[in-house]
Amino acid sequence: MPTSKAETQGIVNLSGVLYTDRAAALKKELEEALAGSGPVLVSLSLVEDIDLACLQVLYAARRSAKALGREFHFVGSIPSRLCKRLCAAGFLRGHPERTEDIEAGLVEF
Repeated sequence: MPTSKAETQGIVNLSGVLYTDRAAALKKELEEALAGSGPVLVSLSLVEDIDLACLQVLYAARRSAKALGREFHFVGSIPSRLCKRLCAAGFLRGHPERTEDIEAGLVEF
């Protein structure tokens, strides 16, 4: 399973490769997190790679959280390969080392 939610901590821990075949499961997990209370915290620390479909799911979850008046933040670190991929694809400005800094660097996030 590419994702797991640590409910007691309110963190959605993502891991492995997040490609199109995982987008529906990712969407469902983020919707469940948004249905709860408290901020939605997403860790990308164990993500090996991500494609456009799963990136779109993250953007949509962020928009949904904002519409609901909920917080949506990244936590932890970001693997350098993932950071480089997002930069090369034009989604990320700069090369942040912490996922908290990704929010400021992601284009239109």
